[in-house]
Amino acid sequence: MRLKRWLVISGLTMLFLVLAGKFVVAVRDAREATRQTACRGHFCQLNLALSNYQEVYGSLPPAYVADADGKPMHSWRVLILPFMDGHDLYKKYRFDEPWNSPHNSQLQHDHPRRQYCCPDCPAPDRSLFTNYVVIVGPDTAFPGATSTRTRDFEDGEANTILIAEINNSDIHWMEPRDLSFETMSFQLNDPKRKSISSPHPKGPAVCFHDVCSGIRLHSSISPNTLRALATISGHESVVRDRLIRNDSHLLEE
Repeated sequence: MRLKRWLVISGLTMLFLVLAGKFVVAVRDAREATRQTACRGHFCQLNLALSNYQEVYGSLPPAYVADADGKPMHSWRVLILPFMDGHDLYKKYRFDEPWNSPHNSQLQHDHPRRQYCCPDCPAPDRSLFTNYVVIVGPDTAFPGATSTRTRDFEDGEANTILIAEINNSDIHWMEPRDLSFETMSFQLNDPKRKSISSPHPKGPAVCFHDVCSGIRLHSSISPNTLRALATISGHESVVRDRLIRNDSHLLEE
């Protein structure tokens, strides 16, 4: 009798543990899905802001505004503030001072900008760092202190990365610093060098001008393909649409 009771109790305990485990996994997955949706929403906001900036000024913003000596002073993320519900902050920002001057530094606490931060990226103060960057360098959408227009994208808007996600960012959202085409790794989630990366289980996302939200890249994408997608006029034979057409699992939304 005692043995049967013990077996019943053990069976119920195991069932409880299994159900509890499934519940924990379901909650974790639901939270991750919520964070991933929020991340896609941030990409959409940024892409729309860039489109509106181009509509007003005739071009995309430069990656940075430089001083007379060519030193980067202000980021594109500051330039698009009026199109990111940041009119008040933009008016208070002083473009005649560096981005980290005492005055401009104080603004970061008065007007936190969580739209520049992935909800899945832990940080001491998530509102200070950006997880959304552009790729800076010759023949990219953001060559530096000069601007491009989407009609300059000879490879097509669908084949040129506009914004990319990075993990463990040490880039302040006001800082005029992004991923450098010359020094970045074109291996996703590279642990040794700056690269397109993300804590999301489905991988890092990038944004193309023809797609509002972020598209998550499959881990099998090659460095050469990623390098091709980072340029605007390389006329490479491997492009996004071809990847989607040949392998439906290579790019995931």
